[in-house]
Order: sequence, then C-alpha cells, then structure tokens
Amino acid sequence: MDVYTSAFSYPRRSRSLHSPSSSLDLPNNETISEPTPSDHESIQKLAMMVMGMHGCHVTYYLGEQGRGWNFHVTGAYQQVSLTRGLILKECPIKHRVSIKVVRSEILDSPINSPSIKAQVRLKLDEIASQTLSHIAVVNSPNSLFNRTPPDGVSPNAGWSGLETERVCELVITGHGDSVDLARVRLLVMLDELNGLHSETVEIEHKLHAIVAGKKRSALQSIQEETATNIYMPSPLQGLVGPDLVNNAASSLGPTRTSDIIWITGEFFGVKRAKDMLLQACLRKSKSVISRDTAILPRKLEWLVTEKSEDLKSIMSDNSTFIQFPALGSSTSLITVYGDTRVNIQRTVRSIMQLACHYYIASLWLLPMQFNVLLPATTLNAAQVTSLLKQVSMSTGAEVVFKGMCFEMHGMEHEVRAAVSMVLELDIIKAFHHEIRFQIELANEHREFISGKKNGKINKIMQTTNVKIKFETFNDHNFLIDIAGNDNAVLQGLSLLQEELPAEISFHVPEVYHKRIIGVGGRSIQRIMKKYGVYVKFSNAEEFAALGGYNDNDDNVVARTPAKNANNLDNLKQAVMELVNAKDKDFVNETVSIPRRYHRSLLGDKSIFIHDIEAKTNSRVRFPDKETASDVVTIYGPESQVQIASTMLLEHVPFEADLAVPPSLELPRLYNSPEFNSFSERIKRDFQVSITPNFKSNGADECSFKFRCQRSNSDFLITAREMLEQFLHGHNIRLYPTTSGNSHKRADSFAEAFPHFDSKVLSTTKPSRGAESMDMGRPSETIGERRLRLASSSPDVKALFHAPTSQYVYSVEEPQEPAPTYIHGQHGQPFDFWPPLAPIGSGLPNRHKHADDGFKRGSDSLLEAKVREHISNAKPRSMQNRAQSLDLTYSLSKITEHHPPDSPTTSIGDSPTSATAPSFPSVYDRPGSVKSSRVLNEEAIEEVSRVISNLGL
Repeated sequence: MDVYTSAFSYPRRSRSLHSPSSSLDLPNNETISEPTPSDHESIQKLAMMVMGMHGCHVTYYLGEQGRGWNFHVTGAYQQVSLTRGLILKECPIKHRVSIKVVRSEILDSPINSPSIKAQVRLKLDEIASQTLSHIAVVNSPNSLFNRTPPDGVSPNAGWSGLETERVCELVITGHGDSVDLARVRLLVMLDELNGLHSETVEIEHKLHAIVAGKKRSALQSIQEETATNIYMPSPLQGLVGPDLVNNAASSLGPTRTSDIIWITGEFFGVKRAKDMLLQACLRKSKSVISRDTAILPRKLEWLVTEKSEDLKSIMSDNSTFIQFPALGSSTSLITVYGDTRVNIQRTVRSIMQLACHYYIASLWLLPMQFNVLLPATTLNAAQVTSLLKQVSMSTGAEVVFKGMCFEMHGMEHEVRAAVSMVLELDIIKAFHHEIRFQIELANEHREFISGKKNGKINKIMQTTNVKIKFETFNDHNFLIDIAGNDNAVLQGLSLLQEELPAEISFHVPEVYHKRIIGVGGRSIQRIMKKYGVYVKFSNAEEFAALGGYNDNDDNVVARTPAKNANNLDNLKQAVMELVNAKDKDFVNETVSIPRRYHRSLLGDKSIFIHDIEAKTNSRVRFPDKETASDVVTIYGPESQVQIASTMLLEHVPFEADLAVPPSLELPRLYNSPEFNSFSERIKRDFQVSITPNFKSNGADECSFKFRCQRSNSDFLITAREMLEQFLHGHNIRLYPTTSGNSHKRADSFAEAFPHFDSKVLSTTKPSRGAESMDMGRPSETIGERRLRLASSSPDVKALFHAPTSQYVYSVEEPQEPAPTYIHGQHGQPFDFWPPLAPIGSGLPNRHKHADDGFKRGSDSLLEAKVREHISNAKPRSMQNRAQSLDLTYSLSKITEHHPPDSPTTSIGDSPTSATAPSFPSVYDRPGSVKSSRVLNEEAIEEVSRVISNLGL
C-alpha cells in the first residue's frame, strides 16, 4: 500500500486574521481570532478522534506568527481524504463578528458603572447555549465619546461636546455556523427589545435564495410592503462547524436550523410577510429545476472554506442554491437549483471562473541513471515529513507526497513558490525532475489563448522547450497541462499567463450600441485596433440568454491578453465617451445609515426611495438583514449616485446627545415654562428639537437629545451653543469641551476662507501692537502696505488715461478727524476699515457720476474708452494732473527706500494710525505746492519705470 502524506494549513493566510483585543476597527466584518490555549486542547482532542476513526497519523503545528494551524496527515489515500475533510469541518477555528448596539438598550447606565439588564443577560445566556457560541458585551472606552459625525454631516470643530451615538458591541465568537446563527438570534432579540413582534417560518433551505429573487429584490419588496425585518440563515450552513440540530431542538423543535427564517416587525405586518413568503415558496417550488456539474474535490473544499463569501454572493445575485457534498467525501459533483435555466447556467459559469484561480503542480523525482542491479533511490519518511511541513508553512500551499511525486495545490503564487522551494532543496538535486502545471480555463477562452493556428502556444513551446496540451474536463472548463524540466516550466508558465484572458465587463444602454459600433462596425473596430482589445456587445436577446457577465446588468465585455490588461480601462473610457453622463459608468456608491432606520426607510419612506431611483436612474439596495450592516449600496451612473445618496440622507433622521453633569436643578428647569418657550423657539427657527433625557431626581446620567433631519444638521452647532448659553444663564454646570470657548459664536462665513488675505471677511490674527492691526500679511512692511493701498485702483493704466475721474481715488482733507475703529460685540476692534470717500471728492471741478455701479464694477481699459465715447467728457483738468503727480511722488519715495514721515509727527489733523491708507496728501501741509505740480514727460517716465520695476 502506497503511503499518502499531506501537509496543509488552515485557515489559509489569505483569510483575514484579527486579534480579539480590538473590535471597533472592523465592525460587522467576520474575522478569525488567533488561537488560544483552549484551542490547543480542542485540536489535540480532534487529532486523537480522527486517528481513532480513520487510522491515520496526524500531527499539528502552530502556524507562522501564531496564526492558524499546519496539519500533517499520513496514511492510505482514502483515509487521508476522510481525515482531511473532518479536520476542515471540525477544526476549532474561532470566527468572530460584532454588532453595534445602542448602549441604553442593553445596559442599565450607559456611563456610570454600566451593567447588563437582567432580562438581556438571560436572553444572551440562552442564545449562547443554543448556538454553542460565546457572546460578550464590549463597552469600549473609545465609544464613550464618539463624536465622529456620520455621512452627510459636516465634521467641523463645533461638534465638540455632541455624541452622535452611544454604542457598545455584542461580540460573538464561535466555530463555523455558530456565529451566523447567534448573530441572527441576537438581531431578533434587539428588535424584540425595541417593541417589535417576532415569528419564525419554516421553508426548505434550497428554496430560500429562489424565493428571495435576484439580489434579494423580491425579499426587499416584501419588506417594503410589510415594514418588517426578514432574517435568513446562511446558504452554506451545515458544511463547516459542529452540527447544531440537536442543540436547537429545545426551542425550535425537531426542525433543522437551516430551514428557519425569522421575521420581526409590527404584529399584522409580520403575519402578512409570513403569508407572502409561504405563497412565494409554494409558487416557486413548482418551477424549480436543477443541474449537476463536476469539480475537483480539492477545489470544492477550497471554495467552501476560503471562498464562502463569493459563493454567497453568486447565489444571491442569481437567485440559485448550490448543494455541496460533505467535506472529505471525495465527491466531485455539485447540484445547482434555480427557477430558470439562465440563472443556473450563470451560476455554474461563475463557480467555474472561481475554480480557475486554483492551480495544481506535480514534481516527479526521476533517478539519474537506471540500473537493474541497484535499488532505486528513495526518500525516507523522516525526510519527507520535515520537508512537507517546511514548504507548506512557508508558502501556504498544500503539499502532498506520494510515490516519489510532490503535488502542490493552491493559488498561483503559492504553487509557484512551493515548486521553487522544493527545487532548491539539496536532497532533491540528486534526482532528475519533471514538472507539470495544471491550469483550468473556460471553454470560451480556448481559441483566444491558442491563437490563430495555435500560433501563441507553438511560440511558447519553441521558446521555452516545454510541452503544452489541452484536455477536455467538463461542459464549461478545459485543462491546460504544461510539462518540462526545472526552471523552463516556470518560464513557460509565465509566458502562458501573459496570454491568459483579462476581461472587464460594464453596462451600456442598448440605445447606444449602434452609435458606438458604427456603420459596418467601423467605429468599434477603430477603437479595438487602437487598444488591442476585443469588445462584445450583447443585444436584448443575447443578454436575456446570457444573464449578464461579471455583474447581472453587464451587457458589454472586453477581453485582451493579460500583458495588455492596462488598456482595458482606456477602452472602457473610449466607449463611454459616446454615452450621455446620466447613462454611463454605472458604479456602486455606499452610504452609512444606522441599521435601526432601515425598516422605516423601506416601509414608510419607500415612496421617496422609488422617486429617488426614478430621478437619478439608480437603485437603492439595502444590506442583508442578517449581516447587521449599516452600509446601503446605491447602484447607478457615476454622475448621479452622489445626488442619490444626498437625497436619501435627507430622509434619514439624525440624533445627537449633549451630556451634562448631574444636577438637582435640571428637573425643575425642564418643567419650567421658560425652557418650553426656549425649545419651541429652537424648533421653529432651526427645525431642531431638544428634549432632556434624565430621571426625575437628576442625580443619574443627564443629557439633552437633539433631533433633526440630515438636511438641517448644519443648525445643530447653533442649537447646541444656544442651549449652553441658556444653561449657563441658569447656573447649570457643563462639561468642558475641546473647542475652547464654546459659547463664543464663531464666524463660520469668515472661517470658510482661512487661506485668503481678504479685506472684507473678518479673520482672527495675532495683534502686533496698536499700529499693526491691518489686514495685510504679518510680514508686510509699512511701505508694502501703503503701496498696496495706493495701487488698489481697478486699473493702474486707467488711472492716468481715464477720461473722467471714475478711476481716481482721493483722501479726506487733512482738517477732518482721524477715522475710528468699528467695534465688535465684545468691544474688540475688527480688522477692517470703514469705506473711504473716493479720491478727489473734495477737490474742485469734480463731477459725481450717477452711474456708481459702472464706476466700481469695471476695471478694464476697454470700458473706460467706451465710457469716453458715450459721455463725450472733457479732457482731464489740471487738478486731476496734480492728483496724479501726488501718486508719482509717493511711488518715487518708496523706490528710494525713504519712508514718509510718521503720521504721529505730521502737521495737521492727519490720521494717527499706521493702518490708515497712506496717500501723499496725508503727509503734506495744507496748501502745499505739491498739490499743484504740473504733469511733465519726466514724471510720466518716472511713474512708468517704478510700475514696471514693481511688477504691477
């Protein structure tokens, strides 16, 4: 009898491993906990049991970094297969999920020494005993002050002090199906705590997905119509983990747990949903058809243990049920149930595509020379045991040894690494090697990969000196065998992988197909030739017969060799350029909505959801109830899904709590007419309702609950500040917040532009003394500030050539008093100045124009010339020229680095602040001859030179 030895790791490193110490970072996602000392005892009992049952020798080792286990099984082939299947089914790998719960639902006091309510504790113990799982309430300190606002709410600093939701976690740990069953029972318990009625209905397990419809559309419509929650068991229940039939019999009767569907909601809604499910089951059961297909046993076990989520998605997308054989039974037949032939065909095709990712490699050890008189060289058991353990733990692949042949099973990178590692071992180098890789591929790709007259395959064989052979496997897939010596096979495998098809599928409305294809296919042929990609458009009949490509709605597929995969996205963009924005680039957008609102949204708000879907050409898909997920998916055009998500969030209520210290004055204040008037005013002005949440004595936890719609969430900050001011006015203490002075109303409009040096918006800047309260940058000098104010006219060139004075500014006469600050509400001066009168308004021969809007709003030279022809005004007067010379004098003084005299030392009633606009006439004595200086050519050249040097 040949000895068959197998070494494999479980769970594989591709699965997510998670420490039980932190559960808040991956909420609602199933993870695998690291082994504990109790798991060592369970593994030891399991190994002793399987050795006694099947007569195999089993050893086990802790995997790398303490994650998972590596098993080594030796015996006859049939016994090793049975032992391996039993280990995969009964291995005590603890799965772990968490459910977010509002803390007030299950805890007595959410803040001070929280304890579980008595009735909740009894229910948790009952569920844990029936499902063989462990349930823990995790009251993480990180969730005590969770101030992160949800989707659709602005996360600015004003949220300090508001808690969006006080949550804890129900953490479920168990083996296999125990976790899924416990999660459903806990969700039903939470619904019951909220006052909902619950019932069960028994429907045959294989009919669940068929009754639910594609992507559970039929089930979602039942939930819409009845306003109920429907929790369905896992479609893969019973394959992995202990048998739970006897454990559940005490409460659910002799029925199997996989047949039980839970319904929660209002009493009459639950009754109606139950009747609708039974009627749909009766109707569908008459049209159920099935089909058998064959898959390699090891691939079946790999699909069940490692690709369970993909299998669930396939069954949900296609409204089908896949019946798998028991693990380790060496049966290669699966049965697919469905109500239409198209759904079954698409399910089988999807499973076969998954199986193509699983590779098999064989490495035969051949003697260096054949001699009849000498015994053949072999490997002893001790050498093989250590070798298999080392290779399997390092690469993650399953390694088998039988009759001087190594077999590697696993993903492509795992198998390739295992072959390379075996070839490098010293004891293997004493043999000749023959290596064979086996790849599975869909039949539709057979001509694609072989090329015209097998040109691609022949080229690979000639280049690498390997043998490539195609073998028929089943109705959907075929096998590719690559055989050769040493590293030549690895090179041939790499070249073959470059020729494997890479594809992308997407949805294009059929009305655009003819436009994209063009007359005689010229347009699409040009695109395909440009990118080297093959494109197939499916019309309505082909799409109905196919059922879609990768997604149910995909009716266009593009394929190209893997080495050219980068062009797939480029081709998709080229095709989508011919499609309107509202019909192209269908994507999935996710939005987080608390789970407790899903039932009301599906029920009461369903009419609004359908209106959103119609307006945005998208579909809103709620998560499966049994997953306890908050993520709602919106499928639609990329240009519309954001609009749809915003519209959906407007119908989601929002709640936030403001915790306050316990006080005996709070009950009295709450019952006072003054508080009622205050709350009514807040509700009337901001559409935000404020209700207190504390007991009558006021000595326990106290908080105020804010309620509003998501569209009004911007007013929550204002409402919170007004409540804090109201409480301060009545001597009620508050918790300190991280935002500093929480009662000072922030200028949200000015804070929206923190990076702009604005003269209009009020910004907070550090004071640099009485003479530094300007709006310029802190590093500006006095001269730079004066220059900026002097050149702040709309157009410098128009300042000299405008026909009239609409672009000429003037300062106040020296006799007028200095400008004053405008003070804020706290007596602090604002950082801006009152508007000054136009320059030149106090000079003689000035005519004020009636069109002030034209004067202030335009700064182009063209409009100045148009104004000249329209108004037919006179040339500039000497007074205008004198004012222009004043500007020339100021600019020349700046370039000479001689700052003008300080306003504090100037003669006359000049402004006494350095922040005042520093025009030349401010620093001159009244009646100075500079005010009548005549414009000459040298002055014009001087001004032009200064302006060009300064880059104005």
